[in-house]
Amino acid sequence: MKTFVIVPVYNEEFRVIRLVKKILSIVKNNIIIVDDGSTDNSLEMIKKAFDKNRRIVILSHIFNLGKGAAMKTGVKMAFKAGGEAVIFIDSDGQHKPKDLNVFNDKLKSYPLVFGYRDLNDEMPLIRKFGNEISKSIVNKLFHINRKDFLCGFWGFKKEVYKKIKWKSNRYGVETEVATKLGKNKLSFCEVKIDTIYIDKYKGVTIFDAFRILSKIPFWYFN
Repeated sequence: MKTFVIVPVYNEEFRVIRLVKKILSIVKNNIIIVDDGSTDNSLEMIKKAFDKNRRIVILSHIFNLGKGAAMKTGVKMAFKAGGEAVIFIDSDGQHKPKDLNVFNDKLKSYPLVFGYRDLNDEMPLIRKFGNEISKSIVNKLFHINRKDFLCGFWGFKKEVYKKIKWKSNRYGVETEVATKLGKNKLSFCEVKIDTIYIDKYKGVTIFDAFRILSKIPFWYFN
């Protein structure tokens, strides 16, 4: 099965090159890097490092449109290039490329595969709180049993894209997809992953968390 690894990037000039090199050394998947209007030197460094690599496609947004938009850009390119499945991995180095082997294997049997993390003391408190609240609400409303809704390490087959296609352009993609998962009664599996919490001040803020939670009723009735 032809599976693309999609790496959304925003201002990760010090981490993304190392991550992509690790991916190249560990798995045979082709890679789509989507720079989402970075204001640092991310795009220039990506092009310098990988512009001639035949396994890598480099795309970019002129302006920052949000992670969800970058993910959709990557998916569109993957399927245009004949991809049968995609796997998303964050560009900041918090996910370990070695786990891609498990995702590749599980996607042979399941249409969707989600990574989940231990919600332990290493996880920043705001992320842990947001994850627990959203997990409780979504599991109950949409009759599913997921361990982790906010993990950006996940993948799916082309056949289910129409049923899970998200409207969220920024944070909220993973939670929105979870609601569609329940409404469409799609089968899935979860795999435990290692996660490195590099920057506790980066990512989903308390305001992002409340915005995501406020959209759950909309996702429920639409």
